[in-house]
Amino acid sequence: MNPPLVAFRLTPAQLERQLQQFNERAEVRWFGFAGAFQAPGTAVITVSRLGDGVLGGGGTSALNGGVIAAGLDAAFVLAGLGHYEGDVVVTTELSVQFLSLATIDRPLAFTAGVVRSSRRFSFVRGILAPVAEPSTPVFASATGMVAPAR
Repeated sequence: MNPPLVAFRLTPAQLERQLQQFNERAEVRWFGFAGAFQAPGTAVITVSRLGDGVLGGGGTSALNGGVIAAGLDAAFVLAGLGHYEGDVVVTTELSVQFLSLATIDRPLAFTAGVVRSSRRFSFVRGILAPVAEPSTPVFASATGMVAPAR
């Protein structure tokens, strides 16, 4: 059983600022990711475009495993940004379980949230799954820790 997600601690205005800065990051744009916050505590990363280098799992019809790890990392960072006022949150631990081939025949989303937090670090969990298909098994799941940069 999964513990419930912790609601974002920042105000709506602070969340908007964090989201804008996150989506402007070069690595986020390079991967074709786009972040969003969903109340009360879910960070969502969608793949807005499939650029060169992101395919490769199972041929060319699925996301590469490294891209899956990067997407979950991005979702963890975004979830952390919803809890900490600083401009930088870093992933200190990331454990990914690849469960099935992440085919690109439908829109995909990385979702993540904080399950426990303190002022110095947070425990996070996330998944990669098709958008708006809750009955479909997930492609990957992950757990980790994030922390505000000091």
